[in-house]
Amino acid sequence: MIRLLTVAAVIFTATAALAAPRTQNAPAPNNGGVPFEELAQQKLAPGQCALFLWANTSPTRRILMVTQNPASARVVMKGKTIDLPLTAWDGEQVMGLYEQQIFTGQGLTLTVRFRGETPNGLIGGVVAREGSVELKDAAGWETVVPAGGMIACQSS
Repeated sequence: MIRLLTVAAVIFTATAALAAPRTQNAPAPNNGGVPFEELAQQKLAPGQCALFLWANTSPTRRILMVTQNPASARVVMKGKTIDLPLTAWDGEQVMGLYEQQIFTGQGLTLTVRFRGETPNGLIGGVVAREGSVELKDAAGWETVVPAGGMIACQSS
């Protein structure tokens, strides 16, 4: 009798599982392991220029702002806005910003690289192509985030 009840319970459970409607969840967004969160829209002072980079993730998101005055980079990590001072630079200057810049502070080193390009018809700005944001933390872990964006200026 006990065996008969056990077999009946197994058959009932298997039948119920097969008859249950199947649902499929939409794929989760892929942030690619990017440690940076979305940087909110930023307001520039009159005459100020800034480099903005978006991570090449799905969905894309603005992860970085670099300004020349003050010479600093702004990112958001773990819900906290972090401003790091410029400590080294190299390459060509594009609208006052170097194509390679290093920002250091708070146990972090941020290396920003991009290639500036002015497409025909674009006035008052530059497209930042082939960009990357490299993060090295105090423990020595490094993350490289492919990115693209623009340099834009607030009118005076």
